[in-house]
Amino acid sequence: APNARAARMSGAAFASVGAIAVLAGVLSVLVGVPAQAHDLVPLAGPGDVPGRLGEMAPLLSAGIAAIVAIGVAGLLAGRRLEPRAAAGELLVLGIAIEVCIGAAAGRIAYAADGAVLTATVVGLMGGTGVVVGALISALGRE
Repeated sequence: APNARAARMSGAAFASVGAIAVLAGVLSVLVGVPAQAHDLVPLAGPGDVPGRLGEMAPLLSAGIAAIVAIGVAGLLAGRRLEPRAAAGELLVLGIAIEVCIGAAAGRIAYAADGAVLTATVVGLMGGTGVVVGALISALGRE
């Protein structure tokens, strides 16, 4: 059915763009582009991660969930994953992203530098995009 293909492709596109936005926001905070993050010093390098894992865990978790969401969206677009299953997975991943960014917001959202707040909002909106991609793919009928 034509609307099934359109729903699958639209859902995959929304989820992918949302996940890419999450990755951009998370990487922006982790590498310190917004250098004035409240109570959060940018990572000095990969060796800095183990010592500060508790501090960075919500952001790292959101980034990992975004990477998995891109993979699920790719499987959905390539017809390797049934749309209902993909919708369930994307919904869980999108909610996980929202929770992780929300948990990190206490540390990163209150800053003198407006770019940190922008990165937080981009992460939250990206998580919403993943959830919307899940809903769109769930609505397609095959």
